Amino acid sequence: MATDQVLLDVFAEARRTWDDLVSLQPDIKAASSHLTADDLAELEKRVGAHYEAVQSLANALERVWSASHR
Repeated sequence: MATDQVLLDVFAEARRTWDDLVSLQPDIKAASSHLTADDLAELEKRVGAHYEAVQSLANALERVWSASHR
């Protein structure tokens, strides 16, 4: 079903952005030294990308849920 593929694609993007976010390991960097301005800028960028991906996933889930309960 096309809807399933869209949902899987949106989920994959949310997972990819999560992986990008956690690969920064800001908690480990912060424990060994201070985070730099560049570290914080990159963290902000990746958090924003993940936020948008999760919002897209939530919207896709809502559309699938609504369509299946008509």
